[in-house]
Amino acid sequence: MDYTHPDISIQARSYSSPNILVGLRKVLISDPGLTIQLFLLIPLVAGGVVFQLNGLQWTLTLLVTLLFIAAGIFRRAALLQITHDSSVSSFHASRIRCMGTAIVAITGGISLLTYLLVFVPKIVAVI
Repeated sequence: MDYTHPDISIQARSYSSPNILVGLRKVLISDPGLTIQLFLLIPLVAGGVVFQLNGLQWTLTLLVTLLFIAAGIFRRAALLQITHDSSVSSFHASRIRCMGTAIVAITGGISLLTYLLVFVPKIVAVI
């Protein structure tokens, strides 16, 4: 790749899609919990269809679910980067692990709260 060429961003962009897909594949293979989260989207969508969620409820549910999955992907990607990069000190590695886990826990809590706020009134109305 010619780094002195004025259109370097165009040159680099042509290879970004396969790299993103390879990275996502590595993340999904190395983190079975993330794969389970993706499979739990099926009952979530099925529950939304059964309980006939409105547009706002669908938006909230899908938004927090995607944030939770994105946090898990970024956490695992950071952990994979730590294991392959020898220049990261053990202190920084432990900080990165703790921050990643905290972000996933926070987004998981927000997701759970949103699911409770959306689905519990619908379930109570049916019972």
